[in-house]
Amino acid sequence: MSLRGARVAVAGGGLAGIAAAVEAAGHGARVTLVERRPFLGGKAFSFTEPRTGVELDNGQHVHLGCCTAYMGLLTRLGSLGLTAMQSRLRVDVRDRAGTHGVLTARRLPPPMHMGPAFSRYALLTRSERIRAVRALTAIAALGPHGRAALDDVSFGEWLRAHSQRDAAIERFWDVVILPTCNDRSDRVSAALASFVITEGLMRTQGGASIGWALAGLSHLVDRPTRDLLARAGGRVVTGRAVTAADGGGITLDDGVRIDADAVVLALPPGRTRAVAPAAIPRDPGLGESPIVNVHLWYDRPVLDHTVLAVVDSPVQWMFDRTAITGEGAPGQHIALSLSAARAEMGVPRGDLVDAMDREVRALLPAARGATLSEWAVTKDARATFAPSPGQAARRPPARTAVEGLALAGAWTATGWPATMEGAVRSGITAVHDLVTQVVGQPAGLAA
Repeated sequence: MSLRGARVAVAGGGLAGIAAAVEAAGHGARVTLVERRPFLGGKAFSFTEPRTGVELDNGQHVHLGCCTAYMGLLTRLGSLGLTAMQSRLRVDVRDRAGTHGVLTARRLPPPMHMGPAFSRYALLTRSERIRAVRALTAIAALGPHGRAALDDVSFGEWLRAHSQRDAAIERFWDVVILPTCNDRSDRVSAALASFVITEGLMRTQGGASIGWALAGLSHLVDRPTRDLLARAGGRVVTGRAVTAADGGGITLDDGVRIDADAVVLALPPGRTRAVAPAAIPRDPGLGESPIVNVHLWYDRPVLDHTVLAVVDSPVQWMFDRTAITGEGAPGQHIALSLSAARAEMGVPRGDLVDAMDREVRALLPAARGATLSEWAVTKDARATFAPSPGQAARRPPARTAVEGLALAGAWTATGWPATMEGAVRSGITAVHDLVTQVVGQPAGLAA
């Protein structure tokens, strides 16, 4: 399986485009990667926040142990060492009343590895835990075809049909589904949610272990991608937009044509349709779901967990950024990650900070005497596609009607939610589709 000597153009320098470029270079292609912004990374980048002078990620991106393609990409780029991962899943969960539960994996064969912790999970009553185990067993029995058949149903509907009450959905199921799918169970396809539960919690012992970047996200992909492609005889073009594409190359916004033997479009749906209407003639109608991150700097430690999930509160997940990045400022920097943050998008940043600060003080006793010394807020209205019922039928495959042109992006038909893993897999799949066209050999997804 080879593209040796072929010219491959990749439009879009997010993780999908980076993965496609790296994969194509690995098959011997001479790659030109084009990105309209001055940096690579797409939805996963870091920047210097002007008010604080601190390098922040545009969102609190984490990866799980089941994200093998993403970690494989970082390995190829030589930047996996800039990340860390729990040896085994441990998530502390608490509510506003102070009830504290822990979801942790044990050294037992899957899916029994989650059993001991789940049997003592304090956020559910004993009867709720029993009913939840029955629902988990039903998910395990679905298999791929059974999961796919649930795409037109919301996960909330499916859960209630399996005896899950609203309190259990909020206090257990949404702890998993909200951050991974970027919406609550009532708005998420049951097929997508059951896939997440299976891959993360049930298939392998380490599938749900949480990993994070130890440095700004841009350090993981920008320079490493440029260096790898340069060594392979390729190049990166930034600050230039692609305005047209076909199987024979791409056209840039200054009219320059880059000829190619094959093309990968790793752009958002709207941009893809504008650039290559024949490749995606209809709007897939996937919608959007926002994410908001609130960064708070206190003059003393207030959070005693690296990661803390919170239920029945607008604060969903807290991260100790001081511990994660080794930030040298005095006190503690915590990040609050708010998924499906439709209401928060319209709130002025200062008002949002005031509300989150009050909530942190209500949740964490150590914060009640602390001084908030600085803050920052990032908002992304188009963070992910909406994971709503029916999403699978709307997500296009890598192959298009245009010979020599393939699609990539977390929004394509990867089977994964809109995650870094899904984006990377899409780029790899796009290149393998091109291999079958250009070379005529079958290809499977690389591990």
